[in-house]
Amino acid sequence: MRLSVAILFGVAAAVLSALPLAWFWHGLRGGHDAVSWIALSVGLACGIIVRFTLPPGNRPEPSRWGWIMIAVFACASARAFFWLIYPVGDEWKILSPNNLGDLSLHLSFIHWLSSTPHWWPGSPILAGDLLRYPLGTDLFNALLLVAGVPPAMGLLWCGLIGCALTGYALWRWGGAVALAAFLFNGGCAGVILLKTGWGGNPDEVSEWKNLFLTLFVTQRGFLYALPVGFLLLTTWRKESFDPGKKRVLPLGIQALLLGVMPLFSIHAALFLGAAMAGLAFLAPSSRERIGRLALVAWPPMALFGWMITTGAGGSSAMHAVGWRMGWMSDGTLWFWFWNFGMTLPLALLLCFHLFGKRGSIKERAFVWPASLIFTVCLFIRFAPWPWDNTKLMIWSWIVVAPFLWDELLARHSIAIRACAVILLFGSGAVTLAVGLDGRHGYTLIGRSTLDKTAWDLRGLPPDAVIACAPEYNHPVLMLGHPVVCGYEGHLWSHGLDYKGRLESLNSLMMGEPGWQEKASRLGVAYVFWGELERKRWPDSKLPWSKELTPSLHRIPVF
Repeated sequence: MRLSVAILFGVAAAVLSALPLAWFWHGLRGGHDAVSWIALSVGLACGIIVRFTLPPGNRPEPSRWGWIMIAVFACASARAFFWLIYPVGDEWKILSPNNLGDLSLHLSFIHWLSSTPHWWPGSPILAGDLLRYPLGTDLFNALLLVAGVPPAMGLLWCGLIGCALTGYALWRWGGAVALAAFLFNGGCAGVILLKTGWGGNPDEVSEWKNLFLTLFVTQRGFLYALPVGFLLLTTWRKESFDPGKKRVLPLGIQALLLGVMPLFSIHAALFLGAAMAGLAFLAPSSRERIGRLALVAWPPMALFGWMITTGAGGSSAMHAVGWRMGWMSDGTLWFWFWNFGMTLPLALLLCFHLFGKRGSIKERAFVWPASLIFTVCLFIRFAPWPWDNTKLMIWSWIVVAPFLWDELLARHSIAIRACAVILLFGSGAVTLAVGLDGRHGYTLIGRSTLDKTAWDLRGLPPDAVIACAPEYNHPVLMLGHPVVCGYEGHLWSHGLDYKGRLESLNSLMMGEPGWQEKASRLGVAYVFWGELERKRWPDSKLPWSKELTPSLHRIPVF
């Protein structure tokens, strides 16, 4: 555990130190790139200190099934992240269609955070607004970019290291069952392959999709949040219930790892905070340690949660929270069976089973809070798109799965256990295999298009606002330049108020009367006109240019 904690502590320290340094020196490139090097050096030093000061702990040996699941997890991780973004001819491609919009957004954030002189930074996808997003993982990649690591390489190695840390943390939490729950979740959607053949995609006909493919590969904050979260949960379980009850990790290390969590994943911070409260309430032996940790860690968690939801001082994006009865349900019982199969009935049976079982304080202290959070997600949405509740539900499922197996299934005959494995994990295994199929591969953007756009934009101030088409893979956006409006799906799902600016952008790009005033009001310095713009606004009057060949046009209003 020492190496895992040291790496995660180093990442947290680097990101935490980068924030005040970037504010003081006006960006990560301040002081001739000194900010980036100082932050990375602080992270490296902190990681080394933790590695050599933590006492060695017990290292349980994986079982036969544990080794099998570790191998499967390693193969799936290698397939997903070595092909996260890769060149084929003149194209940048990605393996998973789930990542088309997300990866382009992360590339935009990485480039923007590496160049913007203003901190707290503005939003590159909605010029004039503040950045309201858990920027921790992208900020770490931005530090690497300033230090000379190309984005594609940084994404690859951060992904692979994050996978290794996550796999280790899951194994420490629940062994083979926790790894299987993460890789193979799913209800019955896998059976569609009997009808469609291998070319079908079970995730397209279900809402409870494969968590590894749709969350872990796409939501980069989980590369930090999942390993930290499950290492902390494992630590709390050991400290609260093992004989001796010694503190496994020093309070300061736990507090830093937990305190910066909102910078990486606000959903993980919410779950871990609720898990701490549930553990303290249900397990009296844990209250003193959990109480001390809460006193130290919750204030910075609240501060960073406020920063990433308000843009460190703007209006809050939490208005996106609201009622949503039934999560993504269509109102039928079939929805729940199709998406979850036997998972929900077995989890409900487990909760009732623990009511009557004596001496099961440990099981109740983790199962009941996790189940309550899952239930809350079925009635309240925590983002404009209710599906994003899966960022909380994933924690509930992985926390409960090992207890479900140990309490309800492990004691039965091998035939019953084999049936349980098929019912719980069979469909998810099929979905994972389809999602990692080598025949996949989706074009993100042309490499020459990206290079030409970078040449066109050379020398521009990093904060110059550009008007362009609001597409997820627009080269201007992917290179980190702030635009009037980015991809509408991102703006809507982040709870941003963008409709008025989008209407003004359409009017400006069409060249309608008053376009110069609209450009001035939006703070636009340049108009980018390329293939995506010609497709979106084919009838534009192009008042800012008499020819179509140049891609970038200076707005003559300043």
